Amino acid sequence: MTERERRAGRLVLKGMILDGSGRDPFSGYVVIERGRIAKVYAEEETAAGYGHLDEAADAPLLDFGSSCLTPGLIDIHLHGGAGADVMDGSASGLIRMLRYYLAHGTTSILATTLTASKPDIDRALAAAFSVRQTERIGQVIQGIHLEGPFLSPKWPGAQHPQWLCNPQTAWLREWTSRFPGFLRMLTLAPELEGAQEAVAFALEQNIIAACGHSDATYDQVRTAIGWGISHAVHCCNAMRPFHHREPGVVGAVLLHDELSTEINVDGYHLHPAAVELIVRLKQDRVCVITDSMRAAGMTDGVYHLAGLEVHVKEGAARFADGTIAGSTIPLAQSVRNLVQTHGKSLPEAVKHATSIPAGIAKLHNKGLLKAGYDADLIVLEPEQLQVKRVMLGGDWFDPESNDFV
Repeated sequence: MTERERRAGRLVLKGMILDGSGRDPFSGYVVIERGRIAKVYAEEETAAGYGHLDEAADAPLLDFGSSCLTPGLIDIHLHGGAGADVMDGSASGLIRMLRYYLAHGTTSILATTLTASKPDIDRALAAAFSVRQTERIGQVIQGIHLEGPFLSPKWPGAQHPQWLCNPQTAWLREWTSRFPGFLRMLTLAPELEGAQEAVAFALEQNIIAACGHSDATYDQVRTAIGWGISHAVHCCNAMRPFHHREPGVVGAVLLHDELSTEINVDGYHLHPAAVELIVRLKQDRVCVITDSMRAAGMTDGVYHLAGLEVHVKEGAARFADGTIAGSTIPLAQSVRNLVQTHGKSLPEAVKHATSIPAGIAKLHNKGLLKAGYDADLIVLEPEQLQVKRVMLGGDWFDPESNDFV
């Protein structure tokens, strides 16, 4: 093999690097080879700049100037978008949804289900598994977040109450057999009968056990932590709230470092003070999520969420009674909101949408610009924080053609 052949397939990107760790940005280079990050150089460490990168000689250089190079965004709680929903069980709908989110900088998701009949969940899992196995863009799907039907009828949120039930370990056993390695997170209400058995099975299968849509007491959550529950979905939403004589699920989430959690910063789910409180207390144990539904990327109007009618007005999704029914934003907007509304630094905001969710969901080789990690990254315009370009596994995605180039 010649030296030129050995270097074939390499690409070098130059820009302001936000590596996902939370450290300050620095001018430097990212060397990509065969879909992975080969090296990351700070410009000041390479006395002669690009010309000093001997390993990258002969590789094309793309200079993005003052634009930021960040890891691709990771959304571990996402139901739908672009008119499609995971629960539709439609491969074409999933592909349309993935194209929308990839174009907006989200390179990894946990495709999140909703409470429905078992046959409907079966179809949703089968469609997502097929897209993951057969489509290039399916690599965005890192697994399934099973949210429901094992949830409390007292806190259904936007889940269909008809199909709520106690945890069924037999169903989990069937799904993990049919779709090996695909279920990555299980959300349930730990106070329900059968929850301990379901959590034990989930941990055996390397599935993250999460608490959500729960009326558990503080002590019940503490007990569930002992079983191995390590995460809580959309903090403060659809769970027993904090009370000074019964701290509830919220109190347990905020107090216990064993639990990571999520915040939705769409402007509707949480008051800014609640966002600040959660971030201060949980620090690197909190990630941003969208909980987006099919209206994301669409116009205002009437939509459906697992058979329930949702009214979207000025981007806010609600049932007729005013209950919030997910959000309609991509994760890039969440990052902008953290910076522009909540006063977080850009490195901090990016960290909450990259390396932290990757760690929570055990997505190895994701969430950092670091040697050995997947070449999933975005080019972010530094002023308005708009996504300019997106790369998945070393390939650029072109939103105009909806394809890789």
